[in-house]
Amino acid sequence: MVEGETLFCERQPARCGGIRDVMDFHSCNVMFAGVDAALEKRLGEVLAQTGLKLRSSADGRSVFAGFDEELPDLLLVPERLPDMTAVQLCQHLRLNAATRGIPVVVLVQSGQKGLERELLERGADVCFCVNDDPAFLLFRIRTLLREYGADSAEREGVVFRQPMVSVVTAVGGALWTWPGETPELGGPGTPAGATGGALATAAPALVEMLRRNGQESTLVDDPERLELTGGNTGCAPADCIVVDLACPAFDGLALVRTIAAFRRRTRQCTRILGMVERGQLSTAKVRLVFEAGIDDLVDTDISPDLLVARIATLVRRKSLQDEVRREEAHIESARARMALADALRRVNEDLAAANRKLIDAQAKLVQSAKMASLGELAAGIAHEFNNPLAFVLAHENTVKRSMEQALQAVREADTAAAEMALSKGSERLASSLVGLSRLRELVASLRRFSRLEEGEFRRLDVPETMAMVLTLLAPKLGQEIDVTCDLAAPPELVCQAALVNQVVMNIVSNAADAIEEKRERAAAAGKKGAPGRNRILIQSMLARREGEDGMDYVVRVSDSGPGVPPDLQERVFEPFFTTKPVGSGTGLGLATAYGVVQAHGGSIVITRSEALGGACFTIRVPYRAAEERRGEHVA
Repeated sequence: MVEGETLFCERQPARCGGIRDVMDFHSCNVMFAGVDAALEKRLGEVLAQTGLKLRSSADGRSVFAGFDEELPDLLLVPERLPDMTAVQLCQHLRLNAATRGIPVVVLVQSGQKGLERELLERGADVCFCVNDDPAFLLFRIRTLLREYGADSAEREGVVFRQPMVSVVTAVGGALWTWPGETPELGGPGTPAGATGGALATAAPALVEMLRRNGQESTLVDDPERLELTGGNTGCAPADCIVVDLACPAFDGLALVRTIAAFRRRTRQCTRILGMVERGQLSTAKVRLVFEAGIDDLVDTDISPDLLVARIATLVRRKSLQDEVRREEAHIESARARMALADALRRVNEDLAAANRKLIDAQAKLVQSAKMASLGELAAGIAHEFNNPLAFVLAHENTVKRSMEQALQAVREADTAAAEMALSKGSERLASSLVGLSRLRELVASLRRFSRLEEGEFRRLDVPETMAMVLTLLAPKLGQEIDVTCDLAAPPELVCQAALVNQVVMNIVSNAADAIEEKRERAAAAGKKGAPGRNRILIQSMLARREGEDGMDYVVRVSDSGPGVPPDLQERVFEPFFTTKPVGSGTGLGLATAYGVVQAHGGSIVITRSEALGGACFTIRVPYRAAEERRGEHVA
């Protein structure tokens, strides 16, 4: 390339500015370790202008001792420190995951390219000649500290693969003929699978060099065919792209900008190395390419071994950064899972507390509905108490007179009269005992009905509990309603007592109200009900569970009332919904019954009774299902 010719086939004027214009660093921490004081001062004056925080350590031991307090973002070291070599320092850094990703810049003297290759191969990231322009060092540091996003490899199940390098050049480019040899197609330097077009006669030797170095390499002679994601070919994306910046077939600098923009947009870490003609590494030109997004820059004067080593260090740097990002992603994922588990635990605790409150509220609602039912039946129960109580009180005077007559007969030695008086008193006491037994039965029924143990699952004698319920409802049923029980199911059921005490009682009580309402309407219309029409039928049976294995315990209550209209069959189970006049019902009876049945994992439905013509309530609960729930209290 002759003097005055545009470098890198650049077609737009370069934007020039001061060092600070292009070095807008985040606050990064750079450590000098074992560097000569004069050199540290000279480089430090330039680095400090960019906002970098500078620290110093006398030797390698001090470097590692300071890691307990703060890790540096980058290390600047000479080839030999007072207590160790730069290679030894790099090896120590790479052994620990916490320090493995720290980049190391080794300061070397000019004319030591063999040493540079060795350092790069053994862990260093960049070798910088101390006699070069410090601005070049700034650009190298900037690329090392550049923040890249996570690429597609940062996901679970990442497997090992060979590094991938894409070489972008074409016939006439500096990289095509580098290092001065043009191997024939099919020869030792020919890329495998290269055919046709510009590759008909020759191919760059770099591709084969990289393959011999253990890296997968592909030749791209047309930037339009450059695969940045690997999505179209199914191959992994390139870890490093070598761009021929002096190729006349395409604009190399524009390609670099395109790749840099793509990796910013897709959060990838692909490294870019550029090659220019010999003697073109001026400060202004270097500034231009590093602004475009390139990570390393060489000219055609570089030796093959050194170029391969510099490509290898870029690939290694990307791999290390990928590993650090994956570890960080795993840590963040673990923290997110822990936070999610903690949030789930708190939600479960809140749900458990809410469930306990709902259970308590249900128990209180059942008790409230029960007390409301008792209040509604109070008048009838009072009548039931009054009859035997009046009977006992009436016989008390008779027994008292009989005792007095017997005592008088004994005094008069009239044995026959005494025996007659005592016999009469004994008969009256026996009659009183019947009344008192009736009172005791009513009190026991009320006590059993009003207990708060409704939520416990226990073995319940269904016929006995049904009889207790009908005893309490006897005043309401009176002589006008005939109640028939056909209990074909097994007598014992493991359930809550409220299933019979509350559910059946509310349904039978509503049936009695419906029959009475129907009778009153018929009387108002001047009609007499046919004899035997006022009936309630209570049935129990076992039936196979619908669509599942197992049996259901079924209780069916039918009546001869007017029935429930279809549009109200769903609403009757809503709390506080009632069709009774104001003051005659709470609207809690059937709502409570529905909740109790749901607690058993069962169902309750309303249909029309084919036998009696009124409503038919069918209650289904899993038979003996509660016995399987050993966590419940089963008495």
